[in-house]
Amino acid sequence: MMRNRGVVLVVVLAALAGVMAGVAIYSINQNDSVKTSINRSEQRRARLAAEAGIQYALASLQAIADTPQSPVTNDGDWAKLGTNGTDSFIVGSESFRVEILDNSARLDLNTITEQQLDNLPLTQEQIDSFLDWREAGSNARTEGGKDEYYNALTKPYNTREGRLQTVTEVLQIKGWTPDVLFNVQSNTVMSGRTTNNNQPVLPIYDLVSLDCFSGAYNPEGNGKTNVNTATLTAQQLAQNAQIPIQSATVIINSRNTQPNRRFVRLSQVLTLPGIANNQQVLRSVLDRMTIAPADRIEGFININTATADVLSTLPGLTQDIANQIVDSRPTNGYQLLSELLTVSSDTTFLSTAVDTLTVSSQSFRIRVLGKAGSTTVGLEAIVAITNTIPTIVRVEESNFSNLPEKWSWTAEANQTTLLENK
Repeated sequence: MMRNRGVVLVVVLAALAGVMAGVAIYSINQNDSVKTSINRSEQRRARLAAEAGIQYALASLQAIADTPQSPVTNDGDWAKLGTNGTDSFIVGSESFRVEILDNSARLDLNTITEQQLDNLPLTQEQIDSFLDWREAGSNARTEGGKDEYYNALTKPYNTREGRLQTVTEVLQIKGWTPDVLFNVQSNTVMSGRTTNNNQPVLPIYDLVSLDCFSGAYNPEGNGKTNVNTATLTAQQLAQNAQIPIQSATVIINSRNTQPNRRFVRLSQVLTLPGIANNQQVLRSVLDRMTIAPADRIEGFININTATADVLSTLPGLTQDIANQIVDSRPTNGYQLLSELLTVSSDTTFLSTAVDTLTVSSQSFRIRVLGKAGSTTVGLEAIVAITNTIPTIVRVEESNFSNLPEKWSWTAEANQTTLLENK
């Protein structure tokens, strides 16, 4: 009898152990399910917080949109928003950190020239491959690559042969790696750069962008005079650009002798007789003339917001001149490009200035880090000023594990601002 009871007890205990194990497994599964649900909720809420941050930043850009012909400087409210990502804006139980950058303070990957690439810390293979990736045609450069190269990869694909869609797209290009894009290349010598030590000081990621648009306006806020307009006469140029008729005639006559009766670069005007040594005409070329067909131009760099590191990558612009441009910025910024005439007695850089520099911008990058619970989501929005309205061109999710560091932000916010949650 006792033996039977002992057997029964063992069976009962075994059954109970099995039940308890089942309960434990069920509990673990339930906990995992709850954790998954919480993570998904936080991910969704963090993204919504980041999207709210983008909308909040758009309001700060409206002042620029209202006067697109005005110079854009770092003294504007848009540039101060978020204090370089150190402020945290609280919305309900979520928050976001935000920063607005002038896209025209960087080199545009869709307009950058081979000469400018020479001034970046890149090898010839990387330069050739980049140009082959962006340009149409089936013939690769000496160290570049076209479809034949990419189709032979383990996971084949074709070259873009057109405008890049994101900055990180360069990581698909032959010879380009995350190290090349995100880290300082101290061992790469730039063949064209005119610096004291010929060494880069910033990673390429901090020097380039896309959709870098700015306005082409004269001091009165009207569109600059396009000297390539076929119907433009010397009399009209003299009146619009406020220069002597003799100088206007020289410019128009020279234009008519160019291939297709068009200047390829506005700097060609500076080489004409009586132009560069005439201050009135020289200022007019800088402030009132263009070869762009519209009032919006791409790839020009805003001297009010660009760093000396960016400016010094431009052919013909030495590190010393770049430093002088930045150090000589007026408190309210450069109002006219011709103010560069007072920066240095060496005016040879003006050819570069007239072809690549501006004092305005119509394109911005909004960086936002949304947070919900312990989850963060980083977004970057490209915003263009279109018809006096800040318009989102596209939004990219940034998946870097160390996003604040990548954006040169502090690891945590230094102060908080409570926003009304409507």
